[in-house]
Amino acid sequence: MYGKGIILKEEVNNMKKIPKFKTDEKAARFWETHSFEDYHGDTKKAGAKFVKRTKKTVAVRLDPADIKSVEKIAERKGLSYTSLIRMWIKEHLSKETKHVA
Repeated sequence: MYGKGIILKEEVNNMKKIPKFKTDEKAARFWETHSFEDYHGDTKKAGAKFVKRTKKTVAVRLDPADIKSVEKIAERKGLSYTSLIRMWIKEHLSKETKHVA
């Protein structure tokens, strides 16, 4: 490979083919000892598209002491307090919808 990130056409033609693996374990062992650069020519672009779901902002008035409590719990869990509140709402909604269905 010449330069940084530049692959010449003749290099692509000389690249090795990625073998077929019977198990994920065999594939993992193979890639532990081989470089992806040697097999780049045998790959295709992935057609993955990611869609970000829209969210609506909601204002909720909470007692300052409750917010402090949530912040402490969230910090222990390594989350932001807003993420923790969203998680709790989703958990509660999941439980409620199971009772209704």
